[in-house]
Amino acid sequence: MPAEIFLTKVGMTMSEGVVAQWYVADGASVEKGKLLYRLETEKVELEVDADASGVVKHWIAENVTCAPGDLIGFIFAPGEAIPADLAGLAKSVGPAAPALVTAAAPAAAPRAAAAPAAASAPKRAANERIVASPIARRLAKERGVDLAALAGSGPAGRIVEADVLAVASEAPAAAEARDIKASPLARRLAQELGVDLAAVKGTGPGGRIVKEDIEAAADAPKRAAPASRPAAAPTVVTGPRAGEKIPLRGMRKTIATRMFQSLQSSAQLTMNMDVRMDDAVRLREQLIAEWQSEAVKPSYTDLVVRAVTKALAQHPRMNSAMGETEIALLPDIHVGIAVALDEGLVVPVIRNTSQLSVKEIAQESARLVKAARAGQLSMDDYAGGTFSVSTLGMFGVDTFTPILNPPQSGIIGVNRIRDDVGWDGDRPVKRKAMQLSLTWDHRVLDGEPAARFLATVRDLLEAPYRLLV
Repeated sequence: MPAEIFLTKVGMTMSEGVVAQWYVADGASVEKGKLLYRLETEKVELEVDADASGVVKHWIAENVTCAPGDLIGFIFAPGEAIPADLAGLAKSVGPAAPALVTAAAPAAAPRAAAAPAAASAPKRAANERIVASPIARRLAKERGVDLAALAGSGPAGRIVEADVLAVASEAPAAAEARDIKASPLARRLAQELGVDLAAVKGTGPGGRIVKEDIEAAADAPKRAAPASRPAAAPTVVTGPRAGEKIPLRGMRKTIATRMFQSLQSSAQLTMNMDVRMDDAVRLREQLIAEWQSEAVKPSYTDLVVRAVTKALAQHPRMNSAMGETEIALLPDIHVGIAVALDEGLVVPVIRNTSQLSVKEIAQESARLVKAARAGQLSMDDYAGGTFSVSTLGMFGVDTFTPILNPPQSGIIGVNRIRDDVGWDGDRPVKRKAMQLSLTWDHRVLDGEPAARFLATVRDLLEAPYRLLV
């Protein structure tokens, strides 16, 4: 009997995923421990190795949504007979096999390499596996770079992002494409739909091209200008248009489901509190100057994370999880930070923040934000959060209602720092101020202890030298 290939489950919360890429073609051979396919979920990507050696037969094609544990293929032992119809084998697996049987998608015609093979490129056997990082593979596909022509500079000759960029930079078209600000998902979709990124105007932050821009550009009607009139500059429709329907899928679907469940399953209330930020603003400027040589640039969110951590130690009921019959006061403090992506919101976790200094929190948050935007977060980066911090201040927001990330009992929203007026006796004084928005689960604690927690966060930010000790 052949060995079954099942869709790997990554983390307890994974509900669906796709085979983003089969590394071994249908009917080709693989060795045990070699790369077999790339898994994509709503949050992470993972390269999966083969559990056996033999001939691979695909049961599910690339980009077909499956549940964790669904049958996606077989590995037949060398010399084992391979039936023409795999349906009988699939039925014998049981309910884990998906009802949808899809033939493997034909391989796309190979694109010309963006640059000639490097002189130092190793000679590889015809069936030799090319060891490359996931981001290097994705980038090579976007740039049309032949991985077989590259010599890897990573550990044990692994091809990394820098190797692909070095070759792609030799091609003017690749360099031009790299200068265009676009999300990885938008670039991949543009390639699939044949959309020229250079002709698309981005509607994302800073003019970044997002998935919706590509979809709109692909759907925009192409109208030829009348021959008697000079050709007008092409109008590119950016973003969704009135009357369109946007499919609810992927990360957006996951966020919609979890946010609705969060509101249904807890008693959420929000309160706001003003914070004088003059000293915090000065401290941040001094820390940026102090750590400039180390390329560490703390944000206001980093200061809030540190203040929240110290406040949670004083108010342990806020650092808790609501169960069916009890409230669990959690011994460790792991703070999640919300990061907005084109595809939706993710909340990676800074672990053990009570053991980290402001500098270490700034370094770890910068790493997580960078990894999130590059699509390189692992499931470990999401795991174990006990409290969350969400920031909208950079968009000029004065107050908002953050939603709990179950089973956590609290989340703080960080708003903009604004010019304000205080009073020194009868004399008005200009000052910097900010509102903090705390949402908490009223089943876990009442308004008075929640207010005392928020006041502790406020006091720490108003005397920020306490954050350094």
